[in-house]
Amino acid sequence: MDLYERLYDQIASLQLPIKPYMGFLLDQPNMLCLYPLPGSQTTDRYFDGTLEREMLYEVGFFTNDQQIANETMWKVTNFLDGIEKIESKNDSFDTLEIEVAETPYISVMDERGYITYLLDLRILINQY
Repeated sequence: MDLYERLYDQIASLQLPIKPYMGFLLDQPNMLCLYPLPGSQTTDRYFDGTLEREMLYEVGFFTNDQQIANETMWKVTNFLDGIEKIESKNDSFDTLEIEVAETPYISVMDERGYITYLLDLRILINQY
């Protein structure tokens, strides 16, 4: 299933001041990253083998520049609020719903003054 990659492609297509990455959010200055969260689950099974899944993702931004972080995270949020579908390149899923589960928020500030901003997403799909 290529949902993770297609979601990343959507975010990477935005004109953001920071290049996004897929993977694990590291404590490197000005790192914007998309990664799956634990808790994704199958919500229904159909007789034809199709699975309805609730997929959870997070966009994290580690930075000491609150203005860039705020602008970037809200640009991503507004974009995701405005789309209804993510297209699969290999026909492995269909999007049923995209929801910004939590708007951008500050998660933590370290002793150096670096802040971690987070944005949580919930995507409901049919997986084939």
